[in-house]
Amino acid sequence: MSHIEQSYGFPAAVAPAREGAVFPAGSGGTPAGHAGESCGARWRTDWDSRIEAVSGNGWANAVASAVLDGREVAVIGTEDATVRMLDMATGLPVGEPLTGHEDSVRGLATAVLDGRPVAVTGSGDGTARVWDLGAGEQIAQMLELYRGPVNAVATTVLNGRPVVVTAGDDGTARLWDLATCEQIGDHLVYADSEVWAVATAVLGGRPIAVTSEDEGPLQVIDLAAGRPLGELTGHDGPVQAVATTVLDGRPIAVTGGADHTMRVWNLATCEQIDSCPTTEPFAISAGLVDGRPVAVTSAQYVLADGPRYDNTDRVLRVWDLSCREPAGQVVDGPWFSEAQTMTPRGRLLVSSYAGLAALTHH
Repeated sequence: MSHIEQSYGFPAAVAPAREGAVFPAGSGGTPAGHAGESCGARWRTDWDSRIEAVSGNGWANAVASAVLDGREVAVIGTEDATVRMLDMATGLPVGEPLTGHEDSVRGLATAVLDGRPVAVTGSGDGTARVWDLGAGEQIAQMLELYRGPVNAVATTVLNGRPVVVTAGDDGTARLWDLATCEQIGDHLVYADSEVWAVATAVLGGRPIAVTSEDEGPLQVIDLAAGRPLGELTGHDGPVQAVATTVLDGRPIAVTGGADHTMRVWNLATCEQIDSCPTTEPFAISAGLVDGRPVAVTSAQYVLADGPRYDNTDRVLRVWDLSCREPAGQVVDGPWFSEAQTMTPRGRLLVSSYAGLAALTHH
């Protein structure tokens, strides 16, 4: 979120249509200006909505995008157990909050089911639910088999039908038919520790998933076969953030771990492409911006005497994945949350205590 102003120590909302500089790594806060073909030149804040307009008294935990009646909307899962939508052209609320979960919404993904835009949410109440975004209502619920929170969800298409991958505190990752909400096959992952994150990609025309656990390596799973294709090994410690995109026509994963590194992986070979030092990432999103593969990390802000760990300051860093170098950072963001995503049109949606902002590269 760009140029967030402070008032008595609390973040204030960003004015609409402001332009925010991206700060080069090591610049000490000096704006970068235009950087040629780099993804880190400038970002425009399209709109900003105070957190109260997004989630009442709750914190935005997850965000995704969808197309509803021809307009792009941001779909937000919140700490107060609701699902909310904002018009991505204006930042204004769309419809009423969707209610039904009994605990915070921890994971969220969108899909199209029978021509209708839907959202799938995972919650601390141990359920995953499906919402018809046009009708503004819950239409289905995954079977209550989880013994603990559902931490993450991801959607993809398998054999022409939409499917959902869920990951939970009970150490499992599971595959579901979105139309019937029935589990497909056995557990994709059955670990001794929590499964924290999941992302999907397409490899050789086949859908795959990448999962991360509290303990153990990341796993790359063939969803059609329901079995692992390989492991991504190299992180020293837990990996809490996973995203996927395409680099030079091949699917890649971008991961962030407690070892203070962001790593890039070739999913075809399960080999590490690069490792970049960074403060511990809380969230990672990836996608294409102006045709270039980009990753965005939300991490602790680094002071002269080291990172801050009081959860009051985090920073968004932009990485050019073509050269695996930091392209810059969006101006110091107070309390950036884990809720961020890159939309198919290259927009960055990110939440903080100041609100949910839509940033466009410019």
